[in-house]
Amino acid sequence: MNEQLSEYYGDVFQLTTNVWGVSLVFSLTAPKPKESAIVRDVCVVRIGHETAKALSMMLRQQLKNYERDTQTSINLPSKVMADLGLAIEDW
Repeated sequence: MNEQLSEYYGDVFQLTTNVWGVSLVFSLTAPKPKESAIVRDVCVVRIGHETAKALSMMLRQQLKNYERDTQTSINLPSKVMADLGLAIEDW
């Protein structure tokens, strides 16, 4: 196949799960601070639970390898962690 795949970038996301699977909505926030509440949806990705679990495990593995190989740490602000209901132990 010589079809060119579309590429998307989002700086925020929304994650929804239900009995049928998982939906990820990637969006862009406005570039101007006064318009920070404005969000434009870029794409929706729908996957099954099994695929979502495999993806999350592989993302974690790849990011941990990246941190190890580059000797850096990908840090999230504590407010972001709190807002998402996450703890550093989740990593």
